[in-house]
Amino acid sequence: MTTSGCDKNITVGVIGLGIMGSSFASNLLSRGYNVHVYNRTKEKAQPLIERGATFHSTPRELASVADIIMTSLTDEAAVNSVAFGEDGLLNGAKKGCLWIDLSTIDPSSSVKHAEAAKKAGLERLDTPVVGSKDLASKGELIILVGGSQEVLRKHEKFLNKLGKSVIYLGADGNGHKMKLAINLHLGLLAESFSEALVFSQKLGFDAKTFVETINNTPIRNYISQGKGPRIVEGNFEPAFSLNNLAKDLRLVNEQITKTGAILPMTKVSIEEYSRTVQNGEGQKDFSVIALEIQRKNGIA
Repeated sequence: MTTSGCDKNITVGVIGLGIMGSSFASNLLSRGYNVHVYNRTKEKAQPLIERGATFHSTPRELASVADIIMTSLTDEAAVNSVAFGEDGLLNGAKKGCLWIDLSTIDPSSSVKHAEAAKKAGLERLDTPVVGSKDLASKGELIILVGGSQEVLRKHEKFLNKLGKSVIYLGADGNGHKMKLAINLHLGLLAESFSEALVFSQKLGFDAKTFVETINNTPIRNYISQGKGPRIVEGNFEPAFSLNNLAKDLRLVNEQITKTGAILPMTKVSIEEYSRTVQNGEGQKDFSVIALEIQRKNGIA
């Protein structure tokens, strides 16, 4: 099966209807695809059902009718729970269908999933994404691909419905490796921005002045422009939760141990994010790290 254009005969199954999974499904419904969904709690699926999506009670049931299966889940344990076992997708999927995993998980687990998919007669790509729920809804994400280049060529037109850029990175698991490196950069950016913000406040400037000033310089970036004004407002509604970033940074830490990488700033930053989660801020946007540092300095 080659997925080109929008073939309404193609059935796409989306497993996991969190912030991103719901956005993927919404985008595909808007493009006219036949969308089937699974989530542990049916309530999250209701808005999609009202738009025409079909709900299934198990991953196996969904996989039995899907040409393409998408998993968008929090961690490796969640992916394992829907992939394996009697009701798992691998036990129900049609031979030759495509499984793309958009979750952020340990790269070695990604390789194991690819091996299991091959044994079950499925094609598989690891396809973690870079971008927000808004970009997911519009199909404008960056997709990081690991796996067979032949499989990618076969399905690239479909992936282009999910993202504006599809970047091939090599073997199984490499998409997830690059996603960890990118999320490490994201975490360090937010940490450094937050410390500079607090330093400016200790020097006597208000937060709004710092954000407006840095955004008028060449070193403005995603954090200063996208998160800075929200930090000033005290708006930490999650686009990407602190819990999820902290989970990704734990995976980064495991890779540091495996590779022997010496990353001094990373070690300190991981500890800071972990403490912020322990202080009860995990459900908020990861930019809440700024509030944590402000509190330490008696500002917030």
